[in-house]
Amino acid sequence: MLSAYINEKDIRTGTVISVAAKSVAPGETLALEYPNKGRVSGKVISASHNELEVEINSEAWRLRPHAPSDSTIHNDLSDKEASFWTVQAKL
Repeated sequence: MLSAYINEKDIRTGTVISVAAKSVAPGETLALEYPNKGRVSGKVISASHNELEVEINSEAWRLRPHAPSDSTIHNDLSDKEASFWTVQAKL
């Protein structure tokens, strides 16, 4: 299970999700944490270097790499091995 952090109180287009890993593979489980310490789990449906599809709370979302990937910009809790993704669309 990989830790992930959501930068907003809900998931929508433009939300940034940081994953405490440089790469993510299909089938991996994500432990997602909201800023208020609320937690949900998610599952990676498909993954490539330029796109992730994840299922969170029975909803599928497409994510693309976020730039700049600087943890200080997002007040992120993950370390330097994190990857940053922006929610593009609900599928």
